[in-house]
Amino acid sequence: MREINDRMKLRFAPSPTGYLHVGGARTAIFNLLHARRYGGTMLLRIEDTDAERSRQHHAEQIVASLEWLGVAWDEGPIYQSDRIDRYRQRAIELVERGGAYRCHCTVEELEREREEAEKDGRSYRYSGKCRSAADRGESREEERFVVRFRVPPGPVDFDDLIRGPVHFEGETIDDFVVLRSDGHPTYHLSVVVDDIDMGITIVARGDDHLSNTPKHILLFRAFGAEPPQFAHLPLILGSDRKRLSKRTGATSAEEYREMGILPDALFNFLLLLGWSPGGDREILTREEAIEAFDLRDVHKAPAVFDADKLVWMNGQYLSRKPPEEIVPHLEPFLTVAIDDGERLLRVIRLNQARGRTLRDLAELIAPYFVDDETIAYDDEAVKKHLKGADVTRRLDALLEAFSALGEWNEAAAEAALRKLAEGEGVSAAKYIHPLRVALMGVGNSPPIFDVMIALGRERTLRRLRRLLEQLPLG
Repeated sequence: MREINDRMKLRFAPSPTGYLHVGGARTAIFNLLHARRYGGTMLLRIEDTDAERSRQHHAEQIVASLEWLGVAWDEGPIYQSDRIDRYRQRAIELVERGGAYRCHCTVEELEREREEAEKDGRSYRYSGKCRSAADRGESREEERFVVRFRVPPGPVDFDDLIRGPVHFEGETIDDFVVLRSDGHPTYHLSVVVDDIDMGITIVARGDDHLSNTPKHILLFRAFGAEPPQFAHLPLILGSDRKRLSKRTGATSAEEYREMGILPDALFNFLLLLGWSPGGDREILTREEAIEAFDLRDVHKAPAVFDADKLVWMNGQYLSRKPPEEIVPHLEPFLTVAIDDGERLLRVIRLNQARGRTLRDLAELIAPYFVDDETIAYDDEAVKKHLKGADVTRRLDALLEAFSALGEWNEAAAEAALRKLAEGEGVSAAKYIHPLRVALMGVGNSPPIFDVMIALGRERTLRRLRRLLEQLPLG
């Protein structure tokens, strides 16, 4: 591993064929943290040369999701579609050097070869007839051709930062296409050309790319470039221990954003999929993660995506964040008009430990801001706490006592209620529970005197009067 230096450069290179997958988000996070740990840089590259599947709106969504997650790249985004001429130029260079050749085989010819191989029980490999023709100096006049890389004999070995020594037999690697007949590069050519031109020193990507790596190493060598170091990240599995898919839950970062997951929580959760800081630590700041993370410490085994743990972790972040930092993330989920920013902060502070997602928190906050006439009374709470002939009298006494308060604060409100209870010779709960139903419509809430102050004097008194006007309920 290189020491701390400004030459270390990693890249995250998604294809814009859909939203940012959580596996891709984890790859971006791992690249970012390793670069930050060792004083290197990170590049964002959009690999959009597949014109049939790539979409600009997906590219924009991926960039937006990375920004939301707090993955701050140093260069880019660079779009491969802007570099098509460069890939063609390098493919021509390979042909001129003898490292590649033009292949004129038609789709029909290749399909016949494949069928013959299947009939004979052989694994299909390109016959190499255009390679042989090129070796003999023969040429064909057809205008359409692909460019195939001439795979040299011999094994391909490399040391993976995560998997350790990796060995591929050269005979298993077919002469692969680097330039299609329409002049567009294949994935193999474009990524290697870019990694050379952009000075990438470490390629950290998913395990599903492992079989591509020997091809890429051969391309680096054919271009006279030193291959970067490789780190192949283990797969992320769903609860069924199969590759994470829609069938077992949400798979994109955007879906978790819409569920009400905080970006810091998702960042922290993905960080722990295949890596651990040691000990029992699970909640880490970005600074702590940068200080501890190293690609060499990533586990080889696949990681399991536990959605329940993510929601738990999100609850931890919600309960610990200052309300001011929660507000920007909460706003898209609010279904009520907020007429007082300071009161919103107070209400968040009261409820932030009670919700596990931003959606939960928004639902808990709504009753503090809705019109008093829209408060609905929970049937179970009504049956349990608004029974008895004296409930109307107790609430009427509370209304009178609260109306007479000189100061509107928790201590004064509590003192007034407890004085009534002592005068009646009953527990304070006989007043507190009916009051909670009057103010919030439910049987559970944060401490009721805090709720009163968060609602304000006028709302509290109006809601008490409204319930009194409707008694008896049921």
